Order: sequence, then C-alpha cells, then structure tokens
Amino acid sequence: MQAIHTEVFKAGQSTGLAAVLIHGASDHSARYRHVIETLNAGGIDVISGDLPGFGRSKGLHGHIDRFGDYLEAVDGWVREAERVAGAAGRVVMIGHSMGGLVAVRYLQEYGAQRERIIGAALSSPLLRVAVEIPAWKRQIAKVLDRAIPKLRMPSGISTAYLTRNQEVVAQYELDPLCGGVVSARWYAEIQRAMELAKREAGKIAVPILLLQAGADRIVAPEEAEPFFRTLPERENNKFLCYGDCYHELFNEPEQDVILAELLEWVAKL
Repeated sequence: MQAIHTEVFKAGQSTGLAAVLIHGASDHSARYRHVIETLNAGGIDVISGDLPGFGRSKGLHGHIDRFGDYLEAVDGWVREAERVAGAAGRVVMIGHSMGGLVAVRYLQEYGAQRERIIGAALSSPLLRVAVEIPAWKRQIAKVLDRAIPKLRMPSGISTAYLTRNQEVVAQYELDPLCGGVVSARWYAEIQRAMELAKREAGKIAVPILLLQAGADRIVAPEEAEPFFRTLPERENNKFLCYGDCYHELFNEPEQDVILAELLEWVAKL
C-alpha cells in the first residue's frame, strides 16, 4: 500500500462526532478547506487526505491497481476518525463525486465491521459518467486494461463543468495537483465499482444524504434518485437535488445553503 497523505482537523469544541471527507477524481483534499472549516465550526472533527495516486499521496498519478486500494485508504481514515472521536464517539462519511462512489463501496464492503459509522453524505456521487462512451472506446479500454493497465490518457473532464464559480475554475486549472490523466486500469476499476455500487445498494445499513447537482455534466444526475430509491429505508434518508447547480456543489454560489443542509442533516443522526 502506498503512503497515504492524511490530515486531522480538530474542532474547537468537539461534539464527539468525526467526519471522514473523501475527495473526487483528479482532485485532492486541500480544495475542501472551507468545508472542513464549516464542519469544525459545527463541532465536528474532520479526517481527510488524498486517495492513492492523487494529491500528495504516493502512487502513479491517476492510476489504481484495484479499487480496493481506495477502500483500504479510507479504512485507515475511518479508524483514525474513531480514535479522534473517542470511545463513545461517532463517525459520519462525506464523499464527493468519485469520493461518493468510494464511500458507497466502503459501506457495502466494510460497513458491518465499522458500527460507529452513523451515516454518509454523498455529493454528486459518481454512479455513471454524464457523457456516453462509444462502444468501440469501451472495447479498446478493455484491451488496454489487460495489456497496458498503466497507460494513462487525459481524463476528458472539462473544467468549465466543475462549477459556475469562475474563480474556483481558474484555481483548479492552475493547481498542479488537479486534473491530468487517468489510466486504463483506473477506468476499468471505476466501471466495475459503479456497477457494484448500484447492484449492492441493499447492503448499506446507515442513513444516506444524497445531494445531487441538477445541471451536472460530469456525472449523470439522472442516476442519483433511482439509486437513492433502492437504498434500504431509513428514517434519516434524504435526497436533495439542486436544479441549477454544476458538479461541485460545495463550490457553487449556493454552497452556504448546501453546507447548512449538510450540518442540519448530520445533527439529526
């Protein structure tokens, strides 16, 4: 397992609740400082970091040998969150985009072993990419996955679709830890993970807050509500769609409202 960049952000007055915050693809945790500050102000400790192959974690940028490497990294953060929260503390997960997919798969694979997780918030979770990929490209990807799994190609994500906040877009484009390339194996592992996430929705045993950007052109927004409806019924399950918002909900002009919704939901767990 590659060295994983991890950071702990303690609240001034902790409520005994710790959040594990998981970033998206071609992304890194430092871009979520304003989210962390909001959570800390609400008395929530935060454990975050960079997934393998992204940000300040080691590994070939944009490559993963197996999706399970992400889950193992997150399990380390969850264990740290349990430690930080204390013996009677609780843990909530927050995942954006690919981080939402990672959170879903983590709950499906590790949830039964981590009884102190009390809920998860998913921001524009990656359940299907917004752009339909031609069949011939999918076939080539399968061949490359077997033959040259580390071959990397541009991710194809248009920065214009991230957020309507042009200042954030400009910062993203100048950030050396953002964007770039993804490998053939990464693509294949993401495809498998998305299918498993939807097929095994019934394994999720905690309440889910699903926040979806209605004008998302990076992940397919129409996948969100059907997935949500397949989850086991929980008192605090909640689905919210922000019709005008682009992909990065926490960076949209409505971010204060969205973060307030997040804190309000967490407080009810």
